[in-house]
Amino acid sequence: MNAVLFPIGPCVLALVVIAMAYDLHARRIPNWLVATALLAALPAQALAHGVPMGPLWWIGGALMGGLLLMPGYLIRMLGAGDVKLMAAVGALLGPRGAFEAALAATVVGGVLSLLALMQRRRLRRGVASAISMLITNSATPYDSASTSTEPAQRARLSVGSLPYGVAIAIGSVIALLANA
Repeated sequence: MNAVLFPIGPCVLALVVIAMAYDLHARRIPNWLVATALLAALPAQALAHGVPMGPLWWIGGALMGGLLLMPGYLIRMLGAGDVKLMAAVGALLGPRGAFEAALAATVVGGVLSLLALMQRRRLRRGVASAISMLITNSATPYDSASTSTEPAQRARLSVGSLPYGVAIAIGSVIALLANA
């Protein structure tokens, strides 16, 4: 068990609560919030772990957090703000904390998605749409210049979308509590 040192926990909690509020309200996570968190994470890590290890935890956590959610972004199931938020959370928590938070966020996101589909009585259509989107997007090479998001648009229209910042916030809190 790795204890979360003092400045890290309150910073993560503040970040994910603000990000969740923005994501619920505007369905986006602002870049200024993520940039501020990334900048604040470096001195927080240096304070918590010292100068030689702090920056290594900072960069390792940011890479771990961002790279774990990158496949979801590449197949257009997550937004770029979600990936950047997870990178900022990772910069604060370090590589192991980023892994734990991303894993918890993925589980929470899946549960929230199933609950949302069941509430809307669209579970069968949602599962079929997710499978179709995964097959279509994995068979089509990713082209950042392409503006054709037709399969993803069709899936959102048929089953809706979920503010994934909520799942990241809950997953991050779970990771914090698991390491308290």
